[in-house]
Amino acid sequence: MKIFDNPNAELRSKFGQYQIAVLGDVVAVSAEGIADKKAIERYGRDMMDVINKFSGKNWAFLGLLHGQALLTKEAESALRRSIQWRALHGMALSALVTGETVVETIVKNQFERVYEQTGIQVKIFETEQGALNWLAERGFNTVPHKS
Repeated sequence: MKIFDNPNAELRSKFGQYQIAVLGDVVAVSAEGIADKKAIERYGRDMMDVINKFSGKNWAFLGLLHGQALLTKEAESALRRSIQWRALHGMALSALVTGETVVETIVKNQFERVYEQTGIQVKIFETEQGALNWLAERGFNTVPHKS
């Protein structure tokens, strides 16, 4: 099952766009377009709202990147700070899917560079299912928690 089949997960940014969904202990973001510092800062605030609901419990990040999912230099720094904040608030590891990007090598290199200085393990995949399998093998799944 694709994580973004959840119709209630949509948030949009003026520069590029993204959606955020939470299923089980996985926070997923689907993003496309070129993002500048302002867009990443807004995204970071939206992520804070979502992450605070975990109350410090560990969770995993799944990033689904599409099209020209690139960052300006200033956006790289803003994203690095956001990832560092998330690490302090339960983010245990990250899986990124770059198979639908138009400049895949550049996207991979850019996101590896961003994560390199955060202390968060990141693995890059071609497919969403491959990423979900890897997360599940590490104890993170998309089975919704019962209320």
